[in-house]
Parts: sequence; structure tokens; C-alpha cells
Amino acid sequence: MFRYIRNRLLGLIVVLLGVTILTFVFSNISSVDPAEAYALRHILNPTPNQIAAIRTEMGMDLPLYRQYINWIGGCLQGDLGTSLITKNPVSADIAHKMPATLKVVMMAFFWVVIFTLPVSILAAVYKDSIFDNIAKFITIVGISIPNFWLGFILLVAFAVNIPLFKVVGYGDFKSLILPSLTIAIPISSMSIRLFRATILSNMNQDFVIYAQARGIPKARIIWGHVVKNSLPPMITVFCQYLGYMIAGSAIVESVFSWPGIGSHLVSAIVGRDLPTINGCVLVIAVIFTLLNLLADLLNIVINPKMLNERGEI
Repeated sequence: MFRYIRNRLLGLIVVLLGVTILTFVFSNISSVDPAEAYALRHILNPTPNQIAAIRTEMGMDLPLYRQYINWIGGCLQGDLGTSLITKNPVSADIAHKMPATLKVVMMAFFWVVIFTLPVSILAAVYKDSIFDNIAKFITIVGISIPNFWLGFILLVAFAVNIPLFKVVGYGDFKSLILPSLTIAIPISSMSIRLFRATILSNMNQDFVIYAQARGIPKARIIWGHVVKNSLPPMITVFCQYLGYMIAGSAIVESVFSWPGIGSHLVSAIVGRDLPTINGCVLVIAVIFTLLNLLADLLNIVINPKMLNERGEI
């Protein structure tokens, strides 16, 4: 177990290093000059000399590899840089924005669990029934609809035509419902399809036939054997989806004017705020990789036989 955790942590370090390199390179190859964008926000008709002075002050005149070394060195000391827009430390801005994102993501995760478990089980148990066909149609539609379009549909339906919710708002429980559903519906649709297929696969296993031969009631076989054996892969998927929801919250937060890290990242991209872009991507990557590690550890706790003698799955 210890060997496995050590190897995974080493792998995560390599992954995060690759993420930081790619993010830093891609954010610096844009045709928009961050120093010029900064000058235009703070100086009326900036001259080329003023822009050049700002570039030097920010260290953007250095070779790209030197800029990366300076930035990653600061990250290792807990310094993600200073935002070019807010003038605050990037870490402080992220810490301020993250709770809003976590609220909507945890609410979305609640919807995912609530929708996935009962619908998947009923669709598998009553395969090819009317309920299964309806669930199949709805999940296909849910997978196909883009997040931003679904968000606009929910806004028009339940904030304009049927004004149950505010178009914009933050702070109360009602403000969480529409953005969390926008994130949860596509994820729930994929989860339902996957969990249903896993349950159907396990229903054809030998242990189910043996349990039926012993006269065990069908409900007990489904809940005590089939569902229990179908949960471990879903734990991995749910933890991965948590990472996806945090990473993919940017568009949804922009649609609903939600003050989270996703909309903060979008604003940074529009404003060419490189320290904020790199810091947000790094934090999201850390959360995503740690959630993947958590999923594997939970599966090992549930089924220790997953590890071989070399500490590998």
C-alpha cells in the first residue's frame, strides 16, 4: 500500500510538472501582449516605451524558460504571483473564489448521485421496458447537449418564462439549483449509461446464477450482490467526475455569473492575466489528480486484493 501511494505521488508530480509547462507555454504564445493589455487598462494611450518598461518590470522580457523557472520557483514557495487585473496575490484570489465553485460542484455531485443510482438500477433490472427506453432517450439527449446551451435553456425556462429563480444571484440555496443542474445533467447521463451497463454485466456473472439456485430473493441478489460489486468502478468514475466538474465549471459559471474560480479563469484569459491563468490551471490540475488518487485508494480499501505483491493495481 505504501509503495503504491509513493509511486502514485511520484507520477502525480510528473503530471503536474507537465501541466505547468504546457499551460505556461500555451499562455505565452498568444498574439496578445500581456504587457500591452496591462498598459491599456491602466494608461491612457500608452507609448511603446511605457509598454516596454512594463514588460521589463514584469519580467516578460526574459527568455521563456527563465520566466518558467522563476514562476515554478515561486510556486514551490507558495507564491503563485500577483494578478495583473486585481493586483492581489493569485493565491488569495483563488482562495476567495474557490468556495463558490465548491458549493455549486458539491450540489451538482449530489444531483449526480441522486439521479444515477436509482435510475441505473431500475433501468438495468427492467431492461428494455418503457422506463428503460425513456431513460435511454433522456440520457442520450443529456449527453449530447452542451453545458452552455443547457444553461441558457434552464435560464429561459425557469428564470424568464417561469420565474422560479433569479437570472443572476449568489448566496442562497435557490441560486445553486440551476447552475448545479447544468453541470450535473450531462454527468448524470453518462453515469447512468455506465452504471446500467456495469449492473447488467454483473447480473450475468456466475455468482448471480449460484445465488438464484440457492433460492435467494431477487431483491436481495440485486442489492446485496450485483449493486455491491458494481460500485467500485463507479467510485473511480464519481471521483473523476468531481475533477471534471471543477475543471469544466468555467462556462457554466460564466453563463450564470457565478463568482467562482471558473469564471475567474475566463476573466483572466480575456484580460491576458498570465499569473492568474497559470495559477488557476495549476490549482485545478492538483485537485483533479488528487481526486483520481483518492478514487484508487477508496477502491483499494473496498477490495484490498486489487493490489499485487509489487504494490500495483
